[in-house]
Amino acid sequence: MGTSGYQGAVETSNVEMSYGLEQSWAQAPATTFQAVRFTGEGFKGKKDRRRPEEINDFAQVSAAVTTQESADGSLNFAMSFGTHDDLWSSLLNSSWSAQLNITGASGDISFVASGNKITSTTANKFQNVQPRQWIKVKGCGPAGPAGNGPSFYVQVWSKPDNQTLFVVGKTLVDETPAAAAVTIKGSMIRNSNVVQTLFMQKKLGSAGYLTYPGTFLTGGSINAQQGQFTSGSFNALSKQEIKAIGDSSTGGVMPAPTGQVIDNVAGFQGLLLDGAVVAATVRALNLNFQKEGAAAYYGMGGTGAEGMIRGDLAATGTAEIFFKTFDLYDRYRNEATGPLSFRQVDGAGQAYVLTILNNFLNNPEIVAGGRNQPVVAKFEIEGNPDPVTGKTFQVDRLAA
Repeated sequence: MGTSGYQGAVETSNVEMSYGLEQSWAQAPATTFQAVRFTGEGFKGKKDRRRPEEINDFAQVSAAVTTQESADGSLNFAMSFGTHDDLWSSLLNSSWSAQLNITGASGDISFVASGNKITSTTANKFQNVQPRQWIKVKGCGPAGPAGNGPSFYVQVWSKPDNQTLFVVGKTLVDETPAAAAVTIKGSMIRNSNVVQTLFMQKKLGSAGYLTYPGTFLTGGSINAQQGQFTSGSFNALSKQEIKAIGDSSTGGVMPAPTGQVIDNVAGFQGLLLDGAVVAATVRALNLNFQKEGAAAYYGMGGTGAEGMIRGDLAATGTAEIFFKTFDLYDRYRNEATGPLSFRQVDGAGQAYVLTILNNFLNNPEIVAGGRNQPVVAKFEIEGNPDPVTGKTFQVDRLAA
């Protein structure tokens, strides 16, 4: 027998955030909503009220009137696999690529040391693989002079044809696994220009709901640092905040995923520049995303937004690296650019790889901050459009 009436307020543990993918902007979709895993949120509505600067002898200000209504918010999270993929789609104005499911047949996939490439004797074997995409390869022999290891990740640097992949991220040895031993998998998303908005709802225990139609993600961040799990946030604009008594989901809301949060011990598998692991210890990495110019706009005859301006994605960040050599400083002085990637892997072997596709490490701060401390080089991360892909940022999703 439990005790009733003990709560003097709705507790945060009784708050559920969920969403449906909108087909028409600011219209609740006829779909089953997905609950979001989060550590905190900041969705809220706001009314702008203005008062005229009237001249009179009343010794008081004139009455205010409502001129427009807006809503915005943030969603903070701990990074885990398969949890926020729809939100990445909304942030990047894009969709995930179809999952690769390439399997060897009669030993038709070979790994070649010369040129560090993967080849196939079957026509169009790699037709769906894209340059700069990360892939997960399984099925090779034990790592050594005659084997590449049972499971590893590589980035496709170039693809001269549909039977040849030049790769970076691992030095290959000559090997042709027999039969159907080899599998190659991967899926990715890159920034694009196809807007995907969300219908967000906040369930406040048994009290009811606040809904946020027309939610458009305008920015976000990913933060990885020593002593912490990987965390992040998404920022949003919505048409307005509306109270609702009933659930907007068609059927019950699907529960949030429960996969393991990614740590930065075993889960952090190196910082790579141009596909090569940086030979220094990383203390912290922070990536920030902002759709510059994104905004809601308004017209007369209604208080809510009439639409959204898409804006332009900018990707920036910082990297803190223990200083040992001038390799990265020389890269800065020479204005070298190229992909910057880091891989995040959970305890089940599921991974994301986050890549600034054309990165410039800028404005290093190499300082002695105090007594008996390691010298840390702090670089600004500047993302630019990539001449190979035409894009700025990429997330690869690699199943176990």
